[in-house]
Amino acid sequence: IVNCDHREKLCLEITDVIKSNLYGSGYFLIQDEKIINSNLDELTSQYALWTLYDTDYAVKSKILEKNDKFIFDFKLYDVNLKKILFNYQISFNNETSIRKLAHVSSNKIFEKITSIKGIFDTKIAYISSSKVKDKKIYKLFVSDIDGFNPVAIFTSKRELMSPTWSPDNKKLAYVSFENKRPEIFIQTLSTGERFKMNNKAGSSSAPAWSPDGKYIAYSQKINGNLEIFIYNLADNKSKRITKSIGIDTEPEWSDDGKFIFFTSDRSGRPHIYRKSLSNNKAKRVTFDGSYNADANISSDGKYLSLVHNSGNGHKIAIFSLEDRYLKVISNGRLDEAPSFAPNNKMVLFASKKIHKGILVATSNDGRIRQEIELTGEDVREPIWSN
Repeated sequence: IVNCDHREKLCLEITDVIKSNLYGSGYFLIQDEKIINSNLDELTSQYALWTLYDTDYAVKSKILEKNDKFIFDFKLYDVNLKKILFNYQISFNNETSIRKLAHVSSNKIFEKITSIKGIFDTKIAYISSSKVKDKKIYKLFVSDIDGFNPVAIFTSKRELMSPTWSPDNKKLAYVSFENKRPEIFIQTLSTGERFKMNNKAGSSSAPAWSPDGKYIAYSQKINGNLEIFIYNLADNKSKRITKSIGIDTEPEWSDDGKFIFFTSDRSGRPHIYRKSLSNNKAKRVTFDGSYNADANISSDGKYLSLVHNSGNGHKIAIFSLEDRYLKVISNGRLDEAPSFAPNNKMVLFASKKIHKGILVATSNDGRIRQEIELTGEDVREPIWSN
């Protein structure tokens, strides 16, 4: 239950975001407080009523006014233990983002109950395209995880692709066709400053930042064939790490920075491979289905989210690196570009709805699915911040 008191309209706006966040995480079902009609101030008599409706936790919130500022005050109740777990207050003013306040409050509740770090105040980046006078305009956006507060950090008349966050979330690397071929650019979010990576290289794509932020793995075309390279940001030099007759692309770093996962069709069909940076051998990782590509690793290094096809369309799957078990978590036919949340409990990906690109956030078991449909935009290639 999430209930509200005082300055009801503003308070309800905050609690609606909290309820949406908690439900979308896949960890909670939200009770309808109107059905129970509960007065959370009457503690002794209400615990039994909440239990009757299979309620484990309740949140009572209100907005206080103090010295020209507001305070969002909420209490988290444990129904089974019949006690208040904590009372938390956040001060704000008219210039404060109400959604930001709600996301921070959601984190506090989520972390207290699950002991898992909350991610509701993190960011996502994605590519959008729209037609303006019969010409396509491409934009790289950064927004809240629910699609609110979008900011276009770069706009181009030519295609943009493959955004990826630096480990400190201060920069984005992405692919731009502004010079009529795929090239990787790195942009600082606070200043808008951008530069082209590896000016001497030919066509390059699919950038991926190393965990320490010192290197970027990417794909580069060599004699008509894509291979994996690693670019050193300090000395502006690149090192080739794959050499095969197949296409090697979409690199992804392991959590310890010692391995590169990548997509290759060297066995005849696209599958995920893993290569140690200390030797020349690449080992095939996936065998399920006829297609596995575009891997994204969880922050604990235990799982890959990837695009999987067993003959009934491209779907998002979670692959366990420990027991080699693959679980499909989406039901579309053109799903792509999966990205783990920083706490690994949710996955963001792109999908199609009536021929329009949308973003979808799902719990990592696929039970809870929330569409993030941005008005008037065809969106794709989302990536969660760190």
